[in-house]
Formats: sequence, structure tokens, C-alpha cells
Amino acid sequence: MKKLIVIVLIACMTFAGAALSENTGLPAYVYPGNDPIEAAVTACMVEKGKDYLLEDGAVTIPAPVILKTVFQDDTHTLVYGNFWVLNYVEKDHVLECISGGEYPGVMTLEKKDDCWEAVALETAGDGDDYAKDIKRFADGDAELENAYFHTQDVSEEPLKGVRTRFIQDYVNANGLDITAYQDYGWDAIPLTDTIVGRIEDGSYIVRIPVQENETGEWVADDMAQNDSIVKLAYARLENGAFEVRYDPVGDGEMAVAVHHFSGIACDQAHTFDLLVKDGKIQEVTGGSYTASPTDEELAAYCIGEWREQETQFTQMTIGTNDEGALTAEIVSPMTHGAYLFRMTLHYDCELNAFLYDDGALYDLPITDSEEADLSEPVQQNLSGRLMLLADENDAPVLSWNSQFTREEPEIVFFRLNGEEADK
Repeated sequence: MKKLIVIVLIACMTFAGAALSENTGLPAYVYPGNDPIEAAVTACMVEKGKDYLLEDGAVTIPAPVILKTVFQDDTHTLVYGNFWVLNYVEKDHVLECISGGEYPGVMTLEKKDDCWEAVALETAGDGDDYAKDIKRFADGDAELENAYFHTQDVSEEPLKGVRTRFIQDYVNANGLDITAYQDYGWDAIPLTDTIVGRIEDGSYIVRIPVQENETGEWVADDMAQNDSIVKLAYARLENGAFEVRYDPVGDGEMAVAVHHFSGIACDQAHTFDLLVKDGKIQEVTGGSYTASPTDEELAAYCIGEWREQETQFTQMTIGTNDEGALTAEIVSPMTHGAYLFRMTLHYDCELNAFLYDDGALYDLPITDSEEADLSEPVQQNLSGRLMLLADENDAPVLSWNSQFTREEPEIVFFRLNGEEADK
């Protein structure tokens, strides 16, 4: 028989990372990412973790293998996947799995007050019902049905990768000195990108591994504000890691942050919430981790044709260059400025926007009889951004702000669907 679990869990998106566990030991799991669907799914799964009898100091870290998401309308979504719940304790810097299980099924989400809520989870039954229910969930979709049956082994992809990512994000968001995770009877799986944070002599030290071929730059907040209760003692690159130390200068609570920049954009951001008491950093009470989406995710969102929302005259085309980087070209007709603007886009995960610093402006002829001269831009090295937003119907829009403004300080674009783009 099928299992139907009725739940109501609210997952409003925040970037706060951790809260202290009811038991002493590991911090309780709080989703540290910026995907509202994953946030609602993981909130449901953490609730399922309460079905297990956990020892003191244990934590539930979900591993949701999301196979398919169907937006039925603006406020109802079905999420198909295998929703693994796994529980851990820490021993000698290793997260040891002590219990857990799989919940293959369909989760129903509702959106209320701009928050997605998991309101029901239907899971496959046991024995002969397992395969029957999976087939029913797939409803004739052979690819989906097959995908369900490839999410059962914790040592194989895609589950292994999802599990590692969620553990890594949990460790980084909380600044834990965890180097691996392990199942009973199996070798430990190292966390190669673990960010280690520790309190030492009343100061807080963060150590971030840096790969040999890594590009970009790590930057730590200098905490130079007059009301800061911690100050940056040093930030240095040595022995294959970027190390930062913050010293206390007062009492209270304050967040510090470390950012990674690739060129002009921040592609990783880590924050750590510090509690300072009696002149010493006593505790890390929370944190967050934010990273840029993959190139594939960004491309799926934005590549294509866009049009100005207000007049629908100015058009934008987003594609890629020979190096695979995202580029944008904006064309405004003679009735609205007669210009062409080109730029290379770099995603900034903190601003939730594309940045550029190579904007090139070309004048277009004001009559159809003239030919455009695109040999040299009239202005270049212009900077600005394309902010990712959504309209009242949750449809994607891009808001353009630039050094070059002409008449409009901001232009909002909406994305054309296939039929509109062909016209």
C-alpha cells in the first residue's frame, strides 16, 4: 500500500545557516542555500528525521535526489524524487552515519505568502508495493521510472554526489572541523573542499583549502566599522589554504564574512555568526554559504530573446562567446535612442545579478537608409549589472542598470517564449 504523509512545513528563504541543536554536539541542520524548492523539501526531510531515535549530539542531514519538478500553477508544485534522510554523529573529525533511510515518492508544495510549504509526501510502499508505486508515480514516463531505481545506493551517483554536497554545505555553513563522512563498515569519504573554523585562545580562525590551479581571489571582511566587536587580525595564503583570524574587541554578536571573487563577481560567500563574551569569542551560533549556480543552470535560465517590458521596442539577446562565457547584446531602435550595447556577463551570488565591466556602446543610424558602423564603439569599458528578478506571476525578468543610461536609468526585460521569439 502507498504511504501518504500529510505535513505542513514552511520554508521561507533566508541565508541564515545554523541553529544550536537541542542536544549538545553538532548544530541542527538548517538549509543554507538559495533554492526555495530545495528549502521546502529539506525542511520536510529534517522533520522526518525526528522519526529516528537519535543519540545525543546527532544531526539529521537530508540528501534529496530531486528527479523532476512540475509547477502545476503559480502556487502548487509536485516534486518527484528519492528523499533520503541520514543521521550522523561526529567522531575524530568524521561524520559517522548511525541511521537513515530512503523515501522515494512525490512531495506536494504550496506557496503561501511568498513561501513554499511542503504539505504532503506520498512515498512508495514496502515489498512488492515498492516497484508498483514507483511505476505509478512515473505514470508512463519510463525515464523517470528508471531514474527512481538508480537512487537506491548511497555509494553510487546521483545519490553519492547529492549527499556529499549537502554534507559539505552543512560543514561549511557552520564552520565545523569535519574532514570526512563514513558509513559503518566502509571507508571514509573525504570532504576535499571543507572550510574549517575553530575558536583558539578567544579568537576565531577560518581555514579554506585552495587548490593549486584555482583561479580568483579570497577576501575577508576587514571589520573596520567603529561598532565592530571583532577585528581582522590577518588574512593570508599559505600552505595550500587561505587562513583568516578575527580577534575580539568588545562583547556581543556579529557576523563576519569571507568572499571568493572570480574577476569582478563574487562566486562564493561564507558568513559566520560569532558570540563574543567576557572579551573572548565563545561560540559560532550560525552561518551561511552561498555559491553561484553552474553555467548550465544559468544558461537554461537566461539564454534566448528578451524584450523591454514597458514599450517592447528595445530587445536583448543572451548567448555565449567562443570561451563559453555568457554575453548580452541590447538593441534599441531609432525611436528609443538608436544604439547597440554589448557586454560579457559574470554572475555575482551575493547580488543575485550579472555584472559586467566591458560594456561597449555603438551608435545606430537614425534612418533606415544609413548603414551602421560597428567597427569602433563610441564608448567602452562601461560597467553595470543585470539584476535577476521575477514579476507578480513569478516569471523571470532582468533589470538593466548601466553607466550608460541615455534616457532610461533602468530597463526591465521579460523573456520571450519560443513562438514570440520566432516572430
